[in-house]
Amino acid sequence: MTRWRAASLAAAAALALVLSGCGGTGGAGGSGDGKGELLVWVDNTRMPAAQQYKKAHPDLKMRIVTIPPDAGYVPTKISLANRTKSGWPDVVFLANPAEAATLASEKFGYAAPLDDLVPKSVRDGFTPGSLDTCTFGGRTYCLRNDIAPTVLWYDATLMKRYGYQVPKTWAEYQQTGLKAAEEHPGTIVGAVNGKYGAGIYFGSSGCATRDTLSLTEVHIDLGQANCTRVADLLQPLARKKAVTTVVPIDPGFAKFGKDDQILMLPAPAWFGDFMFGPAFKVPKGRIAAAPMPTWPGEGKPYAGQVGGGALLVSAHAGGRTKEAADLVRWMTTDVNLQAGQPTYPAFTAAAKKWGEAKSKDPYYASDPMPALTAAANALRPGFGAVRFEADWQSSFNDTLVKAIDSGDNLRSALPSWQDKLEAAAGTSGYTVG
Repeated sequence: MTRWRAASLAAAAALALVLSGCGGTGGAGGSGDGKGELLVWVDNTRMPAAQQYKKAHPDLKMRIVTIPPDAGYVPTKISLANRTKSGWPDVVFLANPAEAATLASEKFGYAAPLDDLVPKSVRDGFTPGSLDTCTFGGRTYCLRNDIAPTVLWYDATLMKRYGYQVPKTWAEYQQTGLKAAEEHPGTIVGAVNGKYGAGIYFGSSGCATRDTLSLTEVHIDLGQANCTRVADLLQPLARKKAVTTVVPIDPGFAKFGKDDQILMLPAPAWFGDFMFGPAFKVPKGRIAAAPMPTWPGEGKPYAGQVGGGALLVSAHAGGRTKEAADLVRWMTTDVNLQAGQPTYPAFTAAAKKWGEAKSKDPYYASDPMPALTAAANALRPGFGAVRFEADWQSSFNDTLVKAIDSGDNLRSALPSWQDKLEAAAGTSGYTVG
């Protein structure tokens, strides 16, 4: 375990102990302090929805607690509840869906399978592939609130100014990136750091970095062509500085936007609303979305995934299980509710209504919904929720990003990343198949 991760979990554990003593995050003595309350943990964004449900069900005793979206927070709190055998929430929102793999594991035993609680007809209404991160061994342990499929965002103004065409294949993307780096030094066409490299490029390519076979087995194989082709794509772009290792959420990344240096950026759907304008300061009327480029030998573009959320029902809910499942179903599938959410809904009907406002948003140079919808329906299979999510990101930086920054060969870095992933998987209780 890396030092930063150990420190983070230790801090979270300490905070959990403090808060459990003052009752600020659920308290002790069982769900609802033994009063038969439906105890619900959600982040600030989901709080209004939970309150709306409570208001619509005045006969339901329900207590809603706000929790932070910090990685590791929920598993740490559930671990504490497991030790004290009390204080479990009946429903919990995960800002990081990968944590479902931890909460559904035998060690935690927290997440309840939803197959008998939520009708198949409802589950079938979710965007194809969106529940893959909730499914282990053929059983569904969560429902996705929102998803974060990747698209090729681009600056339409710069494209027109430079006389470039939006690439449809990764080969064209590479050629355009190299041309831009030569003709307009400082221009970037992508960001390669942590999940923004591993999830976008390797995820869309179908590289087996985290193919979840069950709660105890994962497939990792970085020697396959789906992985080496990504290294070959990025190698010349990295050499010419056409892709950056600065993480997009770092304040320093904003300089690229302010200086008109972001020509293209493969990134998740939520970047459109929350990054280009607010963080990167790109003026309205310039940013547009296109489908992800197509990989060689494939007939359609596939999307990677970076973000999204999920809702779980506790295996300890007892007599509140039915009510808990109904709340989770409503929060994730109510079309009017989801249409007003800030990010791309996982439920297909809700996504369609959500997109009506997005299509008319004056910030964009053109309607982004065709590309977003196509991406949502082209999630690359095999990208599963794993218990070594943090190590998956940090090991990418320790190998591939390090190789980029030092000018080393990216193909040669893949075996090292494989070793680190296998070690992380083994430490997390997986066998690598």
